[in-house]
Amino acid sequence: MIQFPYRLTELQTLIQSGQIDPLDSLQDQVNQIYQLNHQYPVIVETLPINDSLTGPLRGIGLLHKDLFNLSGRDPGFGHALGKNNPELEDAHVITQLKQAGCGILGTVVMAPYACGATSQNPYFPKCSNPLNENFAVGGSSSGSAIAVASKMSYVSLGSDTAGSIRIPAATCGITGLKTTQGLVSLQGVTTLSESLDTVGLLGRFAKDIELILDAVISHSLEPLEAISHFNFWLPKDVMDPAIASYITSFLAQLEHTNAVDIEDFSSIKEAADIVMAYEINRNYAKIIQSPDCPKGLKAVGKLASQIKQEDYTNCIESKEQLTSHFIKRYLNDGAFLILPCLPGSIPLWQEVEIGHPEFSKEAYLSLFHFMGWVNFLGLPAISFPIGNDDLGRPISIQVIGKPFTEKSLLNFANAMELQLFGDSCYLDTELSSC
Repeated sequence: MIQFPYRLTELQTLIQSGQIDPLDSLQDQVNQIYQLNHQYPVIVETLPINDSLTGPLRGIGLLHKDLFNLSGRDPGFGHALGKNNPELEDAHVITQLKQAGCGILGTVVMAPYACGATSQNPYFPKCSNPLNENFAVGGSSSGSAIAVASKMSYVSLGSDTAGSIRIPAATCGITGLKTTQGLVSLQGVTTLSESLDTVGLLGRFAKDIELILDAVISHSLEPLEAISHFNFWLPKDVMDPAIASYITSFLAQLEHTNAVDIEDFSSIKEAADIVMAYEINRNYAKIIQSPDCPKGLKAVGKLASQIKQEDYTNCIESKEQLTSHFIKRYLNDGAFLILPCLPGSIPLWQEVEIGHPEFSKEAYLSLFHFMGWVNFLGLPAISFPIGNDDLGRPISIQVIGKPFTEKSLLNFANAMELQLFGDSCYLDTELSSC
């Protein structure tokens, strides 16, 4: 069996130089997936190896969240296996990957209907965090995060509506990229909330994510730019002091930082919550009203019952102005914004399992706290680990940029990886011996 290198970029080099045969690479990746899935059962279905072995991504296989249309297959969307559908064609992003030579090797579990901050899913086996089986796994791209953290896949496709990439990335000690709304096509991607949905990527290394991102963009990216300064926000009223202190120490290593108070956070967050709940309820009302509706979706339905159409319309109409104001105030003149992924330590899985005796509503809602408002603004954000807290659990930050500045965000994340972990990543250091 091939001894795969740490990085996807290294594997690509070995394949392109002829040192590794692309078909052998795909077959051994499939074998590795089968082996690891016994310990971390996240595979919904494996797929035949793509026989196209040309293009820059030849010999590279990926796993993805089960909400992308595949030729002849309806996605299971977290509540079932995929169904045969001879008339269905690949989602646009899947077509782009195949055209680049990439092998789509399988689909992975997710929170039902992509609605949930954790991996809780009554339809599939319980997910286990590769860092520590007692740690919660964020959602809804839970299987994508586990696949990357367990080394089933270098990179995995996911989606982010209210943190569904960044939350699982933060809980599993990996990097998650939420893209600018419109950067990656949503054609053929099952809808949760159309005003907030984005396709994104999870990986162990920022440069690996960039390699796949280059193949799937549907909009021009802004040129790589030097970051002039960092605004940062660590709100004392919601932050665990120990987490805030650790992030403050990290910020001290950066040049040109400036503390800010995001005064309009509450209004943006409220608008995001209204839009998400209203659109989910509109899209899935029949399922929400059914007696066997998953608990995460049912909770959103209860919230939506209190929302008037006028409130929703006002939020949609305010989006452009709120976004413009936010960019001008916090992201102007080459600035990027740093804030926490989570206000406290990663919870234990029991604390965020709805219905469990140890369930904490506060802990569950905290997973969302710094997330969905970014989706409402349509901005790109990257999350990555910077170290461990006193409980041995990863601390991650997220960095937000202006629209289509993914290259700059990935470049910064890569620089931080090298500074903090050298040639390895968080998962391969002593920090992650949780």
